Amino acid sequence: MKRIVDIYRKEQGDQVLWTYIVSLGGDGSHPSLEDFKKEALRLAVMDKRGSLANLDAYVHLEIIK
Repeated sequence: MKRIVDIYRKEQGDQVLWTYIVSLGGDGSHPSLEDFKKEALRLAVMDKRGSLANLDAYVHLEIIK
């Protein structure tokens, strides 16, 4: 299952910093929206978009096929 996740800086919540398409659940599991958020934040930190303390994420509800 794939979902779009937007990354924001906490102090600038109205401006998208980066967008990820996160794919989880390929093993038959049913990941929650929180799982997608955590994975996108992990990727953003790895990509040096900011620190975990300064970033937030919004998971889009629609599923991408």
